[in-house]
Amino acid sequence: MIRLLCWEGYDSPRVLEPFERRRSTRVRARTLISDAGACADLLAGRGAGCDVLNINNAYVRGVLHPAGFVRALPPERFEPSFDRMLPRFRRLYRWARGEDGALIGICQRFGPFNFVVNTNRIDRTSAEDQGFNLANERSPRPYGVLLYEDFNLFHVCIGAGLDPFSSLSAEARERFDATARRWFRNATLVSADHFELNRALVDGTIDFYLSGGIYTASPARRAGHREVRAVTPRTGPIRGRGGIVFTEITCVLDAAPRTGEAEDFLEYLLEPETAWRVALAERSANPVAQMAMPEVFERFSARDLDAIQWERLEEDVDGCADYDLMPDHAALLSLLRRAVASRGAA
Repeated sequence: MIRLLCWEGYDSPRVLEPFERRRSTRVRARTLISDAGACADLLAGRGAGCDVLNINNAYVRGVLHPAGFVRALPPERFEPSFDRMLPRFRRLYRWARGEDGALIGICQRFGPFNFVVNTNRIDRTSAEDQGFNLANERSPRPYGVLLYEDFNLFHVCIGAGLDPFSSLSAEARERFDATARRWFRNATLVSADHFELNRALVDGTIDFYLSGGIYTASPARRAGHREVRAVTPRTGPIRGRGGIVFTEITCVLDAAPRTGEAEDFLEYLLEPETAWRVALAERSANPVAQMAMPEVFERFSARDLDAIQWERLEEDVDGCADYDLMPDHAALLSLLRRAVASRGAA
């Protein structure tokens, strides 16, 4: 049996069952909604029952591998996969290697994750120009917040004109606090369910929601609501960039049994059929690095490519900084949670 901790999509029976039949084994999957939370649980021993981990890039390279939690992969087996990934996004694939050069995981899903608009009410160009300032206006349009704390931290920083990857002064933290409180106080809707936010976009309850991307917008777009669109700001405080791009890394934890089964599962994920199934899971659609392979790309219909905003993907990724660790994560998370709680107490 393989114990898998992952983001939504990898837990799909369409992804897991073919491997289970092939290996006469079982993959027991648990989903996560916070990279930082999952990483903290692993470090504290509460996530010890995990063999394969699918998590956003910075926590594998920056925390778990240096702490000895991640098993290096055999290069002769996994290095060739880099030649079968989209070359235009090569910068993202460095996250699959440790600082020591060891191969510590595989890259698959990636994408910009910033905010989502209804283009019938806010045109794309205006949204890109305004960025997160859409929520900073004195009387903002009705909007929602998707409660994904890891990304909320990035985006509140950007909205406050701060680089989340720099240590923040006391004055900067006050700006973060004021921005977080204003965003949650003025939001029409706050939810951890992106389907609920998409419905609110479509029915006119809100005009946009903060913290969202191709991953969250895609179900609505696949259902024919092309007006629901993930947007990347044109500029921002992170060396001129105002957006975030994530790269999921799937790795084998060192505590996994040394039977080779976990490594077999990673190799299975890289197969064309599986990569396509991962990209188009039941509840979302997302680009995958393996789309460089014709046998993967050709499985995408025009509707699928539209759902993942393929025509703008390169430009949007170029406008993003890589998902990374925040030096002041703990302090800012406390401020964020107080802002959310103050909304409930108002």
